[in-house]
Amino acid sequence: MVSELVDLVKSLAALMREETELLRSGARSAGIHEIAGAKARLVGALEARTTELDRSDANWLEALEEEPKAELIEALGELKDASGPNAEALSRQIDLTTEMMAAVTAEAKRIIGTRHSVYGARGNLSRLELPTPISHNSHY
Repeated sequence: MVSELVDLVKSLAALMREETELLRSGARSAGIHEIAGAKARLVGALEARTTELDRSDANWLEALEEEPKAELIEALGELKDASGPNAEALSRQIDLTTEMMAAVTAEAKRIIGTRHSVYGARGNLSRLELPTPISHNSHY
């Protein structure tokens, strides 16, 4: 039972390292989407497995023999080591994407001109800033 848990943790750590490498390389890769899906499935399986173990015995971790416990601790250490750089790479990618979207929005506003003027009933001029319509290409 614990060996399955160790395999899930090691697989998740390996996926995180792979994702981090792809993000750091800057290469446009469709593989990022698949990695994110696989990570979500692994996390779900990991949660299901630990919940199952908790249901059968709330103290399963303390009851483990030394060798499986050491193996699990080692795998969790690998996961911890992989998750830090992965979180940093994902954060940088999110920040970059946010900045790119802001730049695209600003340029679209400049080109299209989303400022409109409306005359009021008393002859005053009101300026409106309308949101810029932006389409998103999921390839990028």
